[in-house]
Amino acid sequence: MSFFDNDNEFNVGDKVRIKYRSQEGYIIDRNSSLYMVSINEGGYVDSYTADQLEKCW
Repeated sequence: MSFFDNDNEFNVGDKVRIKYRSQEGYIIDRNSSLYMVSINEGGYVDSYTADQLEKCW
């Protein structure tokens, strides 16, 4: 189940990699065009645009 419209690239709960940092985390929220990502099991949270992220499998 998606919390956002189907035309968005990412959803809450998706595992993502921050391209320029080579770190992985989980999307925990979205505010307009920014995705809030939890890194290091919640030890660090920051916001990124979709072009800064890529899905991890």
